[in-house]
Amino acid sequence: MLLNSIRNGKIGILLLLGIVALSLTFPRTGSSHEPITTKVMFNKEVIRILQTNCLGCHSEGHVKADIPLTTYEEARPWAKAIKEEVLEKRMMPYQAVKGYGEFQHDYGVPQRDVELLVSWVDGGAPKGDEKDYPKESIQKLIKGDTWQQGQPDLVIQPQKEFRISPEGKNGENEVRCVSIATGLKEDKVAAAIDFKPGNGAIVQSASLYLERPSVRKAVKAASNKCEMTQGAELLSTWIPGSRTGQLPEGYGFMLPAGSKVLMKINYRKSDEEATDLSSIGLYFSKGGQPGRVVQDVAVKSNETVIPANADRHKVKASYLINENTEAIAIRPVLFPFAKSVEAAAFRPDGTVEVLIWARNYKYNWQPQYFFKKPVNLPKGTRIEVSAYLDNSDKNLNNPNDSSKSHRFADTVCELTLATAAQPLRQAKR
Repeated sequence: MLLNSIRNGKIGILLLLGIVALSLTFPRTGSSHEPITTKVMFNKEVIRILQTNCLGCHSEGHVKADIPLTTYEEARPWAKAIKEEVLEKRMMPYQAVKGYGEFQHDYGVPQRDVELLVSWVDGGAPKGDEKDYPKESIQKLIKGDTWQQGQPDLVIQPQKEFRISPEGKNGENEVRCVSIATGLKEDKVAAAIDFKPGNGAIVQSASLYLERPSVRKAVKAASNKCEMTQGAELLSTWIPGSRTGQLPEGYGFMLPAGSKVLMKINYRKSDEEATDLSSIGLYFSKGGQPGRVVQDVAVKSNETVIPANADRHKVKASYLINENTEAIAIRPVLFPFAKSVEAAAFRPDGTVEVLIWARNYKYNWQPQYFFKKPVNLPKGTRIEVSAYLDNSDKNLNNPNDSSKSHRFADTVCELTLATAAQPLRQAKR
């Protein structure tokens, strides 16, 4: 009775029009063969997770442009692969083991975001409403023409662009170094430093070092390697999608008058010759001198021999803290033999604190880990680092003949330490 009344009356016409209107406003966005059982939508939650964690690589003009994830149409075919990658912690490359050091950002996808991605995939991977898609911010990310931390106080770059040879020539990757003058006439303190790739399709990672006038050393750049002697101090590292070095409030990098910044870039080769002109942005401290200034120290191993075919050769290194200080960041550094790196602080009072344990180490993914809270390191603290090296044919990054032994003597870890600030030197008037 009710059905007949609805079909034959005005109520039926109004109801039909309402259904049509709703279908136009909220179109079905999932596959007709896959029921939608989730409230998580690509255009609302998923794209923002990808924007934060993935699109620095997986977008047009970046190093993983062959697998773009910037739109629903691009990402939907990869839905199950995305779920697998985040559950297995392969993406983002996850190296710092939880429970061994506490960091502001461990470069893994946060657990809440993992749960949302899994819900989206298992629930039919729906698209959602077009009006929720953050078109403007995605376009800015793709263009790569903005600084992550706003317009810098000072921008420096090489005098000429690098030319990178095609894939297959001089190896798969190419590393270049260039020393860039800051032009500073007086001491400055920087609260942050940023890096902007000129060609995001080939810039895979970058490291920025301070060269003080008093200890400046020669830098040798070749077609596929970059050799530095001691004297350059790590300022910051950059990997796609990451936020480059921003120090806690009250801390700063001391940039002496006449100093230079060494830019070391790891390039991913393409099938054609490519060029790059990347830039560095410096953000000076506001409102006077900070209470603490930071400086990098390198923990270097003694010379050792890695035996032929050794897949887990242990190397140890140590560093003695000679004044009261704090560690605000740490960076395991090993190329290309690293399998895992462990660092711990042995304090004079007998307490021991593990600073980091990084495993499944990737030589082209060497981020700097900032501690959630500065780690107290009294005078007399001993930093002990154990690195496990792989000189076997199972190590796909090994550039050498694994059937032969190799000498190794290099930095295995870099610590960013903070001490009380000294008065700045002013320019002569």
